[in-house]
Amino acid sequence: MEIHSGLLHRICAEDKGEKKEIIHFISRGCKMKERIISRGCKMKERRYLLKLAVVQILFMSLAVGLMVMPSSSALAAAKPAELKIAVVQSLSGPGVPHDISAVNAAKLLIEQFNAAGGIDGVKLKGIFVDATGSTTDKVVEFQRLVQDEKVDVVIGYTSSSQCLAIAPAADRLKTLTIFQVCANYRLFEQRNYEYVFRTSADSVSENVAAALYVLEIKPDLKTIAGMNYDYAYGRDSWDMFKKAVLKLKPDVKVVGELWTKFLATEYSAEVSKLLALKPDVIHTVNWGTGLTSFIKVASMRGLFKQSLLVATTGLLHQAEMLPKGVAFSGRGYHLQFPDPDKFEPNRKFIESYKGKFGVNPDYQGHFMAQAMYGLKAGIEKAIKTKGGKWPSTEEIVLAMENLRYETPRGEVFIQKNHQAVHESMWGLTTGKLHPKYGYPLLDHFRVYPTVQVNNPPETKAVEWIESWPKKK
Repeated sequence: MEIHSGLLHRICAEDKGEKKEIIHFISRGCKMKERIISRGCKMKERRYLLKLAVVQILFMSLAVGLMVMPSSSALAAAKPAELKIAVVQSLSGPGVPHDISAVNAAKLLIEQFNAAGGIDGVKLKGIFVDATGSTTDKVVEFQRLVQDEKVDVVIGYTSSSQCLAIAPAADRLKTLTIFQVCANYRLFEQRNYEYVFRTSADSVSENVAAALYVLEIKPDLKTIAGMNYDYAYGRDSWDMFKKAVLKLKPDVKVVGELWTKFLATEYSAEVSKLLALKPDVIHTVNWGTGLTSFIKVASMRGLFKQSLLVATTGLLHQAEMLPKGVAFSGRGYHLQFPDPDKFEPNRKFIESYKGKFGVNPDYQGHFMAQAMYGLKAGIEKAIKTKGGKWPSTEEIVLAMENLRYETPRGEVFIQKNHQAVHESMWGLTTGKLHPKYGYPLLDHFRVYPTVQVNNPPETKAVEWIESWPKKK
């Protein structure tokens, strides 16, 4: 320990008009060095040195006390008056149709959790923040939420580029951050994070399941093409799907790879190109207004009569627009699975969501539920581990590792690497609605088990796929 007392000044005036001189005492740490420039007033100096010796003893006592005191992280966390949660999703611009279900689900569940007493008596307060903007702006805003708004938890972010930039900031600011939908598999493959979790499976799961599904319904598959947004999620998802298909059926030919601007709404050229290529299967992760525009142009020009579209990220209104026979929503079609007539948590979530907002939740609604229930389960587990006391952020983080918990979609498991895993599902559009719940029904519905479509945490996605036998 270093103690800087600075310069201690004492002025001695000698008798008989002798000039004044200054006595300096300099203390650094617990070692004092005296320098006396004077020829007189020795008795005064001795008394002053005695006083300084007492000060030295006090400083040493303080140093010892500080050394034995526990660090702030070891002190018991005080139970907060409220748990402040920032929910960051698109509130403006073309991303709104995709993210609105997540925003609504967060509002609904905060209301329901609070009505039931909150989490161990602590009520939740939601702050809803627009995700629209540049990645740089979102990182600055994250810092503002933590330092100025004093949020306890941040949940959200759809864009892969935003997730990859926010994660290091979350660790730097030691803020529990949950990505409920961002699917870029590189997030936890490139590095480990202490304060960051993802409560939904990554893009490996949905695209491996897509490959399995395509080869099941088209065992004679010969050609594939991709049309995806030109950004991390689009390129990585196509790469996963392509590698999985080629590993399982090496004679398949890739006849085209088309890259579109993120959330582009003009697809005439792409549809013309795909009509000319005539692939058996077209893979796309395009979502939001971009997918809606593509569906309109492709339907009008007969593309879906020629090729099987595999849409990993479709929404309910898009499923209603699609003709019969399109492979749909590998990210999760949780209205149909788990069957709400047989699985009560799903039925209650769907009914309460529709009762409040007048529509069924898209997959984003169920993904937000996974984040909210995961947060609740993690805090409750940490409280139990701590014998009923409110946990610190670090104790909640530890509790969320290897956490198995229930959600409206069923069980979710968060691995030690902070990545959640669960099953994946695919089906074909039918053009029909469920008679009771009103959502678009899928036919030839398949659910792929967790272990079949998620690479183990100690492996890398590409290496895992390449390790498969040729027939899986």
